[in-house]
Amino acid sequence: MTPLTAASAGLLAFCIVTEIGRELCFKAASDGAEGKRAYVAALAQQPMLWLGVVFWFVEMVAWVLVLETTPLGLAFPIMTLTYAGVPLAGTLILKERLTPLQIAGAALVAAGVTCVGVSGL
Repeated sequence: MTPLTAASAGLLAFCIVTEIGRELCFKAASDGAEGKRAYVAALAQQPMLWLGVVFWFVEMVAWVLVLETTPLGLAFPIMTLTYAGVPLAGTLILKERLTPLQIAGAALVAAGVTCVGVSGL
């Protein structure tokens, strides 16, 4: 297995951060359009939606660059850190609440990703 290089690790971290940002933008856009009569039109008018789309595009380009040098079997499990990062960011930035079971699940995801990441170093 090809080891995870510093450049790939940096790009993976960038992908994780941009994916978390994208999800927060989409949630903020959804909240901004909530309850409006023409929901889809109201959603399309939310600047956060379009910032999320930009994050999505930038992440896609970075992800392709990661895959040029990193096996999918290593890169993809590391990307699942977003499953822990999005709820944490939602709690810190959007003031959403997590249950103890959700916190435990996020911790298990992070532990699993650590195991996969260590195996590829």
